[in-house]
Amino acid sequence: MSNTPTPIAHFSDGTPVPFDGRFHVDPLNSLISVRCREPWAPPGVLKVVAGGNTASLGLLSDNSLLKFPADRHDRFAEKALSIEHCILSRLGDHDRIVKYLGRGDHGLVFQRAAKGDVRHYMSAVEPCSIPLHLRIQWSIQAAEGLAFVHSCGIVHCDIHPNNFLLDDTLNLRLCDFSGSLFGDLDGAAMESTRFFLPRDPRATPNVKSDLFALGSAIYYIMSGREPYDNLSDDEVEARYSRGDFPGVDSISCGQIIKSCWDGGFDCADEVFQALLGEREALILS
Repeated sequence: MSNTPTPIAHFSDGTPVPFDGRFHVDPLNSLISVRCREPWAPPGVLKVVAGGNTASLGLLSDNSLLKFPADRHDRFAEKALSIEHCILSRLGDHDRIVKYLGRGDHGLVFQRAAKGDVRHYMSAVEPCSIPLHLRIQWSIQAAEGLAFVHSCGIVHCDIHPNNFLLDDTLNLRLCDFSGSLFGDLDGAAMESTRFFLPRDPRATPNVKSDLFALGSAIYYIMSGREPYDNLSDDEVEARYSRGDFPGVDSISCGQIIKSCWDGGFDCADEVFQALLGEREALILS
């Protein structure tokens, strides 16, 4: 693996944080402790291809991906991967779920999605190059995957376009269960602003919150943008809390999206069936 540049972090007074992997108290605010995270990758990783706050994805020699803690000292990241392993083991092999190859010494191994995730795929091509029938197919497959997850007693808790992967035939699979909820296992994830059902943030996520997020994901698939992408997070939160959602009259599957936001569906299978009806109507028109 190539050398990774050393990250530079600073205290609030502008002085650099020592690069020793230890926490240091901010000179101007004793309530804040910071540290530089040491970049690393497990043996066998050819390069790190993606990463988030808690986990990174490394490419292996057989073209599979290893999901491992971004910080090797982060116990929360280790716990999140253990939760994901348990949930993926429960889900098993399914056409709409990321292909899980098993647990290794340093993390979880997955089949690589040839076309990446929905957000990056859509942002890399001309919007008009993605035909409507393919967008509806992705929406149907997203609802199908979520319905299967719910049927196994699992709440995903973080539905958004980055967590829908595309294989080499542009079929969709749901991924990232490290923050999901399954019985006593709680990854403690929460949806981002535009995918968040207005509620007490301390409330436990449930099927309805997943369905709301699914509505926003379908909105993205159909329009190529997130709901209220021109507004600040604070303004979006304020509008959502009033039940003021973006207009959908000019968007395909708009009424299905609206019903996801308004709580009109009780389960993901209802969304799935409604989308199948939308596709049938499109074929007959």
